[in-house]
Amino acid sequence: MRILVDNPYLFQYFSLVIILLILFGISFYRGQVTLRKWSGIGLIITPVVYFYLILEAYTLNIPYTDDFNLLETIHNFHVANGFVGKIEVLFEQVNQHRFAFERIVMLIMYFFTGTVNVKTQILLGNLALLGIFYLLFLSFKKEQVSWYYFIPVPYVLFNLVYFENAVWGIAAIQNTPLIFFALLSAYGIARNDQKGWYLGIAAALLTTFTSGSGILTWIIGALILGLQRRFRLLFIWLAVAVAIVLFYFLFDYQVIPSHTGSVWPHPIFNLIFVFAFWGNALYMDVIHPVINTFYADMVWCVLLGAGMLLVFCIWVLRLLLNKKPLWSDWFLWGAMMFAMGTGAMFVISRPINTYVMYGGNIFSRRYMIFGVALLVTVYICVLILVKNFKNLRHIAVLLGLVCFVSLNFVSYYMSVASIRRFHEDLVIDSFYWKNHKTFLTTGDNFGDIPFWNHPTRMSNLIDTLNANNLLNFDQYKDFPSHQQLIAETGQKTDRYRGKVEVKVSYLNDGNNIPVKFLRIQANDNGSGNPVYFALASENRTLLLPALPVPNSPAQFLKKQTYYGSEYQYSLYRTKLPAGLFEVWMVEKDAAALGKWKSYFTGKSISLCETKIHK
Repeated sequence: MRILVDNPYLFQYFSLVIILLILFGISFYRGQVTLRKWSGIGLIITPVVYFYLILEAYTLNIPYTDDFNLLETIHNFHVANGFVGKIEVLFEQVNQHRFAFERIVMLIMYFFTGTVNVKTQILLGNLALLGIFYLLFLSFKKEQVSWYYFIPVPYVLFNLVYFENAVWGIAAIQNTPLIFFALLSAYGIARNDQKGWYLGIAAALLTTFTSGSGILTWIIGALILGLQRRFRLLFIWLAVAVAIVLFYFLFDYQVIPSHTGSVWPHPIFNLIFVFAFWGNALYMDVIHPVINTFYADMVWCVLLGAGMLLVFCIWVLRLLLNKKPLWSDWFLWGAMMFAMGTGAMFVISRPINTYVMYGGNIFSRRYMIFGVALLVTVYICVLILVKNFKNLRHIAVLLGLVCFVSLNFVSYYMSVASIRRFHEDLVIDSFYWKNHKTFLTTGDNFGDIPFWNHPTRMSNLIDTLNANNLLNFDQYKDFPSHQQLIAETGQKTDRYRGKVEVKVSYLNDGNNIPVKFLRIQANDNGSGNPVYFALASENRTLLLPALPVPNSPAQFLKKQTYYGSEYQYSLYRTKLPAGLFEVWMVEKDAAALGKWKSYFTGKSISLCETKIHK
């Protein structure tokens, strides 16, 4: 599926959705039921299929940062002594979490295949989205609302707003199943029958040992059982909950002291912060350095979060006044409580003392999945609330359709380039480890490695993983060693025909400190496609992916293609070592399969003084 990496066919995807929307609209005016049915089904299926095609193309069987911690589990599990030792490995504490579910998935994979495939792990995790989609559809169907009104849902559920969660191994197998299990637990308890009870218990157990916020499922289940007046089952539920919580916090657990402070010194700022988390589906994929004015997208996040709290309150009032609530009423309430509770826990663990709208290192994109899940749940609740009011129902679905399709399109346009970069950085990580004992994808400084730069743990782990067939870091056997790369693939008389520029500026980093920022740009030379920028000094050669630059919206529409003819790579100066480096372009050798060809650009850069020499 490399074809979708080089060209994601975004224009074609957007066009197909728009054509289906037009056909769906025409069917109402012409009374064509068959056209309406199939165009509606097409509108539901298209974003789902495209999402998984993109995932299949851009994900790799290469671990990234915390993925190594899970891979280490396989080795530790085999060498652990006795049953208790293996249980300790399975439930090993990571910060405040216990990733038992994630480890069990990897152990099952290893048992059946003899290895662990990170790409398979990512795809398995993202399959939980289909489970979330199905549970929400069941609640929609129970309320007897036409399935046409469900069409906007996949456009917000299957997009790249939360791309980091979608393409990172540990995030995909953690956060997405976490939400699915939490919803499954609420669904089981809400059903008000014996099978649902057992399902609720099982799902709550899985949620608890998938991530720390999974403990919320026991509180949610208790609230639902209490309001349903199922007091005998409530007592059993609380007894099981107490046992699980005691095991969670007493079995081989260390309390990690928090130095982040409290929300109470600045309650208003942190209330706004939690609103922003709930509405983070609108958090755009752009850098948000701290400024003294509000970012428009973050203002919309806050407003959306506040609006969803209003819907939640109305829903609670509806539950209390309804003498015979349906199971779907309880389920949707539980779904909202879990997403909102997770946001509240996030803010409690990371309180702030200013307006979140000023920007800064606030959200990781893997947390956007919670805002997306909350938004789609609230949309369904709104439709149910207005289902008996025809005009309001039509307004709600049209607004949802326009907003969700627009969000879907914007997320792909803005974030395909981000997952392309993540993909290419991971590809070259093995070169960096082999030659420089570091990773391009890890840390803020050159030489950073996972496990907090421990001097031996990472190298020992990689040796162990290779010996146990759990890791393949030989993707670039066809590359010479970094000392010989330029000498074996090019010479200075071979000049790159395109234009190359090296620009240095200052950009605030995640800690809001102005840091030198390096950007290398090149135009297509007309004869081949650059794959890497090579920075070559006397001591070392570094490879940086030459990433195609997306077309502007106007050029995208005009040329009907996502990427233009320019290439670039940008990073903070601290991610590169000091030295005087020549800038080369590296391409695949058209005359020799599996070989590379380097071209000198005539440029060099001193990373000590950050001056460009022509």
